[in-house]
Order: sequence, then structure tokens, then C-alpha cells
Amino acid sequence: METTNKSELLYSRLCRRIAGMADGALFPTVRQLMAEYKVSQATVTPAVATLKERGLLESVPRRGMFVRRKAGKPKLLLLQQDWNSYNLRAVRNRLKEAAGTHGFVFEVKFFDYHEDICEHLNEYEADVIVLDGITDDQLSSRQVMLLTQSAAPVILCSNAVPVNQIRYVCGDNTASGALAARYLAGCGHRKIGLLYCEPHIMTSEAITRSFSFVAENSDCLVSLLDCGMKPGDRPDAKIREFVKRYTDGEYDFTALFAISDHGALVALRELEAAGVRIPDELSILGLGNVPEPGIERLTTVDAPRNRIAEEVMEMAVNLVSCRKEFRTQIDVIPEQVVERDSVKKRSALIAI
Repeated sequence: METTNKSELLYSRLCRRIAGMADGALFPTVRQLMAEYKVSQATVTPAVATLKERGLLESVPRRGMFVRRKAGKPKLLLLQQDWNSYNLRAVRNRLKEAAGTHGFVFEVKFFDYHEDICEHLNEYEADVIVLDGITDDQLSSRQVMLLTQSAAPVILCSNAVPVNQIRYVCGDNTASGALAARYLAGCGHRKIGLLYCEPHIMTSEAITRSFSFVAENSDCLVSLLDCGMKPGDRPDAKIREFVKRYTDGEYDFTALFAISDHGALVALRELEAAGVRIPDELSILGLGNVPEPGIERLTTVDAPRNRIAEEVMEMAVNLVSCRKEFRTQIDVIPEQVVERDSVKKRSALIAI
């Protein structure tokens, strides 16, 4: 076991072992565990003691140790970054509703997005942990180890990490980008600005790559407007800079696709403040359908949050039921573009 704390790693492995055992099942002795995992008694004893403290094992004199499952409903713990986000709030509300429907106790805890939450997973008690909003989905080998060997099984929500043994449920970002490109091309837009207003992580890259590929294969010219964001940054100042360049005549496009609704709404407000008529002079398309102020005006690619929450809960049910065969990496395809008032159909104008 290549870890600085072998006892903690053994504890995680024994938790996963207990999850697959029936209540009342006989558990191996300390000596049997030492032989099986090839570790010392100094490693096994603290791990077993923690399992007993948390009510997962019970010692019966002269009979041995037995699995003791907690009575009552299983607990779903949602871990979210501690910054104000309409999207995080929307995900939280959907998961709370879904957890109640499936008979789970729901709890949410917030963490500092500057911290590596993977290092603290074993500090939480839950039957299933849902981790929403990891700072960077390009995980290190240590983070992968911590996620896959957590005492409680972990499901990543809103981040697609295609690594073996990582469980995730995420909107299909490739499909989202392609849907946005097809929609704008279908509306007659051939010169499009792509506003990269999210940090450069795999999920954002998938959106921009698929959008650019489909747009360019639809005879569209795409201009990239990259805000150069890092996790925790806000794009507002950079978007104001792009707006000034647009009004100064530096850019030549009839539609703007922002890879988040927040960026789209900031652009909409700043452009209108600069005298640009939306959508008559410039169309704006967002992504997410986030309940942020001003969303009632924004045409956007809908994020299937209800379906994501249901897929998370189905995976959680499979985990607590100890089922062996079920999907553990799910990309939920976006269903539609929600049409409002920020995109002009230029083909209709030409027909007139």
C-alpha cells in the first residue's frame, strides 16, 4: 500500500468490503486481515477500531466481529464549493428533491474551492457522497486514488472524468456544443463569436471543440473570445473588454455563443449599455438555463438537471444496494434549446 497512512487506506478498503456484506455477517479477525492485506497489527488495529466507533462492526465475546449496518434511511451527502453560484444552487435543489423521492436523508456541506477536497473525503460520514464542482477535472493520480478508495463511494456530479473506477454523472458537453452550433447555423448565422467564459478544464474544452467543429462544418466562421479564466475567476472584466472591442468595430460576427449563462448575461447587459440592440444587431446564445436574473430574456441550451439528479440517485441506490452491474459513467444529453428573445433568425429576415 503506497500511502503515508496505511491504516487510513485499509479503513477505506474495509468500508468498501463491508458495503458488500450482509448485516450480521462474520467479519475476518485482526490476524486474518493482517495476512490477507499483508500489513502489521499496528495498521489493522486503528482501522478496525474506527469501524467499530462508526457502528459498522461489533465484537461479540468468544464469537468474533460481525457487520452491523445502521438502521434507518441511507444518507446522501452533497459536497459543493462555497462560492455563490446559481448553477450550484439549482443542482442542490434538484438533488434534494430526488433524494427525498428515493428515500435518502439529504445533507449538504460546503468546502473552500482553494482546497483539494479529495484529501478530506474520509472526514465525512455518509452512505454515498456526491461531489459537485471540483476545481479541476484533470485529476492527479493521487486524487484518482483518493476518489476511488474513499470510505464512502463518491459520485462526481457535473464533471466528466473518464478514468476507470471514477463514477460520474454529467451533462454531455460535446452534445451541448454541437447543439448550440447547429441552432445558430440553422438561424442563418455564418459569423459567430465563441465566448470562452469558463476555466480551461475538460468539460469546457469539450463544449468549445464540438461547437467549433460543427459550426465550421456548417460553413460558419468562428472567432474565439477567450477570457483566460482560472478556477475561481469571474469573467466580467474581460467581457467588458470584448464588448468595447466589438463596439469599436474590431469583431465581425452576427451571433455570440457563451459557454455559460452567466457570461452570456454579462455580455447582454454590457452590450445593451453600449447601445447595441439585442437581438436586432447581435444575437446571444447561452448554455445552462440557470435561474439567474435576466434569464427570462436569454435563449439558451437547456441543462438537463432533473435527469442528472435522477441518474445520480439511481447510481446511489445501486451503490447502497450493493448491486454489481450498473453504469458508473453517464453523460446526459441536453434535450433542447430554450428559445426566448436574444437570438434573431436571420434566414427569416432574408425571406422577408
